[in-house]
This record gives sequence, C-alpha cells and structure tokens, in this order.
Amino acid sequence: MGVRLPHSLEASASRYVRRGNFFVDGWLSSAAAMTICTLSQRQRELGVAGGVAEIGIHHGKLFILLYLLSQAPEKAVAIDVFEDQHLNVDASGRGDLLIFRSNIERHADSTRLVVHKGTSLAVTGNDVVRMAEGKVRLFSVDGGHTEEITENDLAIADEALDERGIIVVDDVFNDLFPGVTNGVHRYFARKPNLAPFAVGANKTYFCRPPYAAMYGEAAATAAVETRCQNFFGFPIAVLDFRRPTLHNRITRSDAWTGLRTTPAGLAVRRIWRAGNNMRRRLKRQETA
Repeated sequence: MGVRLPHSLEASASRYVRRGNFFVDGWLSSAAAMTICTLSQRQRELGVAGGVAEIGIHHGKLFILLYLLSQAPEKAVAIDVFEDQHLNVDASGRGDLLIFRSNIERHADSTRLVVHKGTSLAVTGNDVVRMAEGKVRLFSVDGGHTEEITENDLAIADEALDERGIIVVDDVFNDLFPGVTNGVHRYFARKPNLAPFAVGANKTYFCRPPYAAMYGEAAATAAVETRCQNFFGFPIAVLDFRRPTLHNRITRSDAWTGLRTTPAGLAVRRIWRAGNNMRRRLKRQETA
C-alpha cells in the first residue's frame, strides 16, 4: 500500500517511514507508522507537548519514529533489558543496545535520548516522568508479552501519560500472544481513566476518555475504510488499510444498491453466481 503521510510531517520522519525503517530490524507496518504520524500531527495541531517513550525497544524500529516525531526539548525514553536476556522471560524480541544506538545515530541523533537498561517490572510511571522531565504524550508498550508484564507496562504508561497523551499497545489482538490480551483486560478491570479509540495494523490506541472521539476521527483519516465497534464499552475505530477489490467497490456503490433488486440486477447476480460455481467446479477438477 502507498504511504499517505500528513503534508506537514517533518522531513526526517517522512524519510524514515518511506525508506529508513526498512533497514532496522523489528516489527512496524507502514499502516501503523502512518497512523502514529497522523495522531502525532493531531497532537501538534492541539499544542500538545511532552516526551515520548517506549517499553520494548528491540533494535529501535518504532522508537526511532517516535524520536523523529518529537522536538527539542522533548526527551525520548527507551526502556529495554537489551543484552540482559535472562530477564526476557517470554523471549519477545531480542534487544541489543549497541545496534540500537547505531540505528539511532544513523537515522536521527541521540541528543535527547534517555536509555533505561533493565526490566520494566522495576520501573514506575513516576520514574518515566523523571527521565522524560515531564509527562509523556506518545507512549508505546511493546515489552514482555506475558499477562503480568503487559498489565504492569500499561500501568506505567498510564501513570506517565499527559492528559492529552496517547498509548500505543502492540499485539492486543494477535492470536500468537494471548498474554497481551489478558494483560490489557486485567488492567481495565481496575477501571482506569483510559479509553480505547482505535485498532488497526496490530496496534491498539488508548487515551483519556474526553479525547477518544477526536483521536478516533484522526486515526480514521489514515485508513482506507473504518468500522465502528465497541471495546471495553467504548466505541472504537477499526482501521482497515486494505485496498477494496473491484468487486467490493462495485457492490458497495450507490449505483449497485439501487440496481441489485431490479430485474437487470437480479440477472447480473445470477450470472455472477453461475460464474463462481463454474470456477469452483474447474478448481475441484484440477485438484482431483
């Protein structure tokens, strides 16, 4: 898919999304990068300032984007066990501090970088606020994928979050990591002052409830199509980045809606079904 970035996005961030991030090992789809850029730009339009942070750095693929979306004097806080892999209890990622620093210098700089090497289980939200020298406006949670660590890391992000900040959680709906799903549910059982507002491209987005509708609308502008669903009792934008097929474009058009139950429309539908049946019979014959 083509990457449609905000027109006013900083050139360095745009270059990184379009080219640079493909040279950094890790997991970040173009759709997720585009959504995060769009939300960051909405924060800028609202005058939201503050640091950025991530738990779970690996080699810095997403963190570098957060760094490039921030501006001086905003700090960028990176939390990971890095080489201390004995602390990586579920083997989610394999951080490397030297590679991370090399990637940072290649695509950005380290003038506002704050690195905390260690388990997030020994970190609090207040620790992050101290390291960031203030509240955080963009916080990515992508550390340990167990139930306990996810709940812990979401609590850290919540405590450190600016009133108009955004939390991005990875793998909430990934069937390979049910611990993340369970951890988010456990945290929301505490009834936190958070609301989900969008989900798409393996990222789930949270903010303070008064800003959920506004951020949901902003996130929707990055997607090809959007559906509204409920999650924890909140309406959220389900972001679909797939380009619709010709069949989908036709069947969802106003022209087809008006035509489909007419004699001509019914004839077209019969022909279409007959063609599909023929293709299925031919496929069965080929595999017999």
